[in-house]
Amino acid sequence: MTEGVRKEIDFISDINDRYALMEYELDEKLKLLTHNEQNLLNSEAKEANKIREKIRPSLSLESARQRNFELLKSLEVSKARLRSRATFSPLETILQKAIGNYLKETSLVPCTTRKAYGPTYV
Repeated sequence: MTEGVRKEIDFISDINDRYALMEYELDEKLKLLTHNEQNLLNSEAKEANKIREKIRPSLSLESARQRNFELLKSLEVSKARLRSRATFSPLETILQKAIGNYLKETSLVPCTTRKAYGPTYV
């Protein structure tokens, strides 16, 4: 009988040892994952700081003047493009007259969308 109890105890001891080993391995993996996550967060923070430094506008007077000059130049170019597109085009007038003549002389009868329901047989 003591041999059976001893085998059970050894069996339980083996199970406990296996689970303790698995628990230790999982703890090590968890530590490694948290360490990697922390490194990733730190590298992302460094990248964000680098991007902020690049985006941060320079506050010097000369750079503001240059930026304003470029902005005014692009606005003038846009204004010139719009002015050239807004010029009179005789083709557009001809097309408008053709559309008007077509609408006056068309043989198409305007239609209505009146619904008519007939008798219903059941």
